[in-house]
Amino acid sequence: MGTTRLLLAELLHRKTNVTLSLAALVAAATLFVAGPTLLNGYQRESARRMESMQNETERKLAEMQRETDSELLAMQKKADQDLAELNLRTQRIMRELGFNLRIVSRDTDLNKLYANFVSLDMPEEYVKRLAQSPQITKIAHLVASLRQMVQWEDQSRLLVGFAPEAVQSNGEKKAPMGLQIERGNVYLGAVAGEKHQVGQKVEILGKQFNVARILPLNGTAEEDISICMHLADAQEVLQKPGRISEIMALGCKCKTVNRIEEIAAQLEAVLPEAKVLEMRLQAIARQDQRTLVEQHYAQTISEYKNKRAKITEQETAQQKELLDRERSHRAEVLGILSQINTVVIPLVVLVCAIWVGLLAWSNVRERRSEIGLLRALGKTSLRIASLFLGKAALLGLVGGLAGCLIGYALATWLASRILGVDMIHFVPSPAIFMLTLAGTPLIAAMASYLPTLSAVSQDPAVVLVDM
Repeated sequence: MGTTRLLLAELLHRKTNVTLSLAALVAAATLFVAGPTLLNGYQRESARRMESMQNETERKLAEMQRETDSELLAMQKKADQDLAELNLRTQRIMRELGFNLRIVSRDTDLNKLYANFVSLDMPEEYVKRLAQSPQITKIAHLVASLRQMVQWEDQSRLLVGFAPEAVQSNGEKKAPMGLQIERGNVYLGAVAGEKHQVGQKVEILGKQFNVARILPLNGTAEEDISICMHLADAQEVLQKPGRISEIMALGCKCKTVNRIEEIAAQLEAVLPEAKVLEMRLQAIARQDQRTLVEQHYAQTISEYKNKRAKITEQETAQQKELLDRERSHRAEVLGILSQINTVVIPLVVLVCAIWVGLLAWSNVRERRSEIGLLRALGKTSLRIASLFLGKAALLGLVGGLAGCLIGYALATWLASRILGVDMIHFVPSPAIFMLTLAGTPLIAAMASYLPTLSAVSQDPAVVLVDM
């Protein structure tokens, strides 16, 4: 009977031994495939998961930053609009309050100016020089005036002549400031006009005028005792043609820190014969109003930035905590799987190999008489060895193939049911499969080597005598 037929007969006759050996080999191959497959798949899943969480974190933070930037831009636009509107309102208020700059002759005695409204006259040409100079950028609404104390109706009165506002060559077109008085008309202050009515004819220094308006009580002597008229009329009645007392103006760049110094520097460069005086209460009021609103908006935007920064910081900390927690958990699982692959699986494979070797010893003992007859019939040691080792290799091949299939199925089942890992990351490894298919028969043959060596070394005469 040939070796192949003897091998098949052995497999069919000794089913228990074959089944137990095959089970051990399948178990060893299954674990050998399942362990690395599970470890590799979980590593890929962990890398993908951590990358996905990192990307999601960056996306959330970027979205928060875009939202913050959008809100800040909207707040800044609103602030700019409000400040622009405030500036227009302030300009209207300041026009109602009056001018905040007085330009007088450099040699004017301020004591006389403030006590008796006396200032040195200047050429009317000065106002044109200022209006036409491109160097004058911090002064607007230039109005020349002529002032002099006169006696009218047995009372001291301040006669003031106003010229139409000089149009600046480099400035924006704005609504004119000051009193717009037509020639032949006068506006009387509240005290000066208390005995007169609008439409009445009055004589002032030998010339007839029409009372066009009586100004409301202002509370200042300069306005309440004034007689206001057109500059040309004032020059005529005062006999000062082409002369003015001062130029009234509005300092329009109130955000400047050194406001009056800068205005004085511009005036010095264009009109060194004059000096500028600032009515600080009006100028400071305008500046303080705008500064207060700017500070309010700056504080609001700063508070919003700080609030959003805290929210972003908290979100970043939470996301980092989640990432660290997930990373720690997965590192722990990977450590367990690595220990299984490096300790448990080799130990199980060793136990299975020993088990296969013990079953081979048992098989050799049961077949002593058969081995003796085969030797007596002239079968060589090589043929008898091939019978036992062939059986082991065949069982190892079948066990390896079954273990590859079962091991991959076991790894994917454990991953999906226990670890919750996406199956897409579990790709069969050809290298592991080939190693399993080659290694399982080799391990089975090595486990059967000593029992086989014992079988071929038996003396047939001794075995037959013992039968």
